[in-house]
Amino acid sequence: MVRVERDAFEVGWLTGYVVAAGPKFFVLELVTGSARLDGMACIRYSDVTAFGPEERAGFMTRALKARGETRAGQAPVSLASLPKLLESAGKAFPIITLHVPDAEMDGYACYIGRVMKLNAASVDFHHITPDGAWEKSLAEIPFSEIVRVDFGSDYEDALFLVAGKPRQIRSRT
Repeated sequence: MVRVERDAFEVGWLTGYVVAAGPKFFVLELVTGSARLDGMACIRYSDVTAFGPEERAGFMTRALKARGETRAGQAPVSLASLPKLLESAGKAFPIITLHVPDAEMDGYACYIGRVMKLNAASVDFHHITPDGAWEKSLAEIPFSEIVRVDFGSDYEDALFLVAGKPRQIRSRT
């Protein structure tokens, strides 16, 4: 169990298990502060400012075991490239989260939704609002702006349960 810090994007750290590594991204199976598994985060190596063992690994591991939490054996995505990551995550999960830097928020914005189409340099993405409603049109998000890709979390599951399957959509906004 490790801690990963990314000072440019978040205060504090992420805790979890590294379950896969690719040329530009690695996959961290996330462990919450309350000792529960909560999805996976695909993180760029270039954004990591500190990496090391989790100080509370012994306790956290025992708590996960006591709760019957089962770790993933591997990540269900391809890390060969960002487009391959998005394509495979989009096939493996009904919705995923894209993290994009946002100077106004002093960190990043999260876009949760469904991969609709991969273009030469961007992804057409069908976004779900924080209220669990599908946007009426697609957003085009450049690959160059995506710094993290998440999937399989309880929050994503809850949003998809509330939003349901998307209905009609217009082309990009």
